[in-house]
Amino acid sequence: MEGEERKMFDRISRLVVLGVVLGSILGVCLPAEAVGNDRFPQSVASGDPRPDSVVVWTRVIDDAGLSTLVLEVASDADFTSVVVTRDLVLDSSFDGVAKVRVESLDPGTTYWYRFLYGTGAAMETSPVGRTRTAPAADDPQPIKFAVIYGQDFTGRYYNSYLKLLLDHDEDIDFVVHLGDYVYETTGDPTFQDPTSDRKVEFDDIDGAIAMGSGDTAFYAASSLANYRTLYRTFRSDPMLQQVHERWPMVVIWDDHEFSDDCWGATATYFDGRVDEEDVERRRRSEQAFFEWIPTEVGLGDDGDLAIDDSMLYPNSRIYRDFRFGSLLHLSMTDYRSFRPDHLIAEDAFPGALALDEPTLRQLMGNDLFDQMAGSFDPYLDMDVWASNVPIFKQTCSMILSQLVMQENPGMDVFAALYHAEDLLTGNISTTFINSLFEAASLQPFLVGDIVADMPRGLPYLFVGKTSLNDSMGSRYMLAKDGFDIVAIAQYFLTSGAAQDALGGSQVAWLAGALQNDAVWKVMASSVSMSPMILDFSNEAIAPGLPPEFPEALRTRIMVNADQWDGFPQKLMELQGLLATVPNTVVISGDIHSWFVTDHQNGLIEFTAPAASSESLEDLILGALLRHPILGQIPGIEDLVAQFGPLMQITSHDDAVTPSDIIGIDLKASGYMLVDVTAEALTSTMVTMDSEETRNNYYDDPDALEDIFTEHVYTVQEGVVTPVVP
Repeated sequence: MEGEERKMFDRISRLVVLGVVLGSILGVCLPAEAVGNDRFPQSVASGDPRPDSVVVWTRVIDDAGLSTLVLEVASDADFTSVVVTRDLVLDSSFDGVAKVRVESLDPGTTYWYRFLYGTGAAMETSPVGRTRTAPAADDPQPIKFAVIYGQDFTGRYYNSYLKLLLDHDEDIDFVVHLGDYVYETTGDPTFQDPTSDRKVEFDDIDGAIAMGSGDTAFYAASSLANYRTLYRTFRSDPMLQQVHERWPMVVIWDDHEFSDDCWGATATYFDGRVDEEDVERRRRSEQAFFEWIPTEVGLGDDGDLAIDDSMLYPNSRIYRDFRFGSLLHLSMTDYRSFRPDHLIAEDAFPGALALDEPTLRQLMGNDLFDQMAGSFDPYLDMDVWASNVPIFKQTCSMILSQLVMQENPGMDVFAALYHAEDLLTGNISTTFINSLFEAASLQPFLVGDIVADMPRGLPYLFVGKTSLNDSMGSRYMLAKDGFDIVAIAQYFLTSGAAQDALGGSQVAWLAGALQNDAVWKVMASSVSMSPMILDFSNEAIAPGLPPEFPEALRTRIMVNADQWDGFPQKLMELQGLLATVPNTVVISGDIHSWFVTDHQNGLIEFTAPAASSESLEDLILGALLRHPILGQIPGIEDLVAQFGPLMQITSHDDAVTPSDIIGIDLKASGYMLVDVTAEALTSTMVTMDSEETRNNYYDDPDALEDIFTEHVYTVQEGVVTPVVP
């Protein structure tokens, strides 16, 4: 009887599977409720396709305690031709996840797969996934893939994925995910707005990092349970589940899989107020990533899930490469794990010197320094002045303590005064001291003959640092001219180590990986190389600024030093390496907007739009509106709305950057398609206004036709050309 029941159940389950797969083949999305089931709540996924293998994934609720699962892989949709049957052992320490590499497959072939739980009449079947192996290295078939990243779940919907599913179900070979697969915070008010049905709630509150206060309180993931909750929540979305069901995915991480703007195992939430290095937190985040992402990393020699300490930070390695026929070689890089700190620390004291006169003379030579001395700031040795004129430092400290308390509301006056005294030691900028006196309505006196013979250097104030502990002037909104001097100085003083974002081993790997006979070489970076610079002194820009625009900002502003702009000399090295290999193209993410950039010498970059995360334009506007001075500029909203065109104008000034922005939109969300043929590589930006990510179109897919637009660019022989509809 048990055998007959098993046969009957198999026939029924195959009919169900066939219906699901036919729906997929016809391009019909499943209903808006999650497509997983109670046994397999996050459905299935596949990834890292090779010519003879692919990784498949599921998560099962093993409440019966069976600890086993059966994988079936077939060459047809109704599983009449099963090519792989494999028994899997569930390890409860991996959150119910089953992940395995399926080998001995045929190249360039579509397969269907499913997981079976239980036996006989009690057997339950997972949703069916469809995957595809990479073509053999000599196969000249065209390749098409989608590029996604930045899929914030909180308060937003994956309408981009619904559009992708509707329009390209049958003509995509795989999907590249450039990171920010999850966001580690539950409601950061600077960019997240939780709603009743789009929010993250941690069960392990004690294991999370408490952030904010009052109505703006939220949490950041820290425990393994927290990170697992992120993946469970994000993967509850039906559109993301269907993307995983339909195509194999190749994934790298960026920062939010661990912590916003991280470097190595160090977070940046508190802007230098505390030491945020946390190796164990980093390792916990990586374990959850390797559990939940269908990547080869996290598998043992036998192809089964086997995560151990040797795979986790600082030993983790997600950079890897793939070959798709004779046309495409894909290198996936890791920008976060090996990089050093940002060149300007968040707690850099504005009055302190980034570079003193002896260092500048060493780097520039005496003649050049003497020519440029007027561009640098006179400084004094506060310790010497304090010993000779004690009241001078006491006055400065008392004034500075007010700023300390303003930025640290919980600090009492005596602690603030002690902190101010600690800051005012060593060489201090006279411009900064004068600004203290002006803030206290006192007459500045460090002018004229008093400073004429003082040494001159570059204070952090001249790099844009105006607060004691802040990302502004550190990671964001820096004075580019001052930053460039600091960057090149640090590059030479540390023999490049201060900017070594990829690490020597990864660069050596990349140089070797690029040496292949594929027609096109694509390097994937989680962050963009596009120059995000605003030159408010540009004669084409300055006349249009509001009269109230601060004089101090009528200069060149670097918008984001967390991306490749923050390591300019190492970026030049990397671009030089890539430009030596013909038909090399960069694809990138992170920045919640899209760019098409010509880096010269035949190197083209396509920065894709984020799937759902808040747009760069809105992020910039929010940061400026929160600023006590910049937020008061009349017309600031209209000015920020023009930042995209202004960046494009700035980029075409070779004195600012050799890279030219060809296309840009700072307000867009969506995805990118890449078509690869022997003759050309074509990028299509499929975009909508980012505000549409707040609206749920899952039950109204026809509405997407009027929301999305396309922007097409073609690369041939190192030249990028927009395709006019």
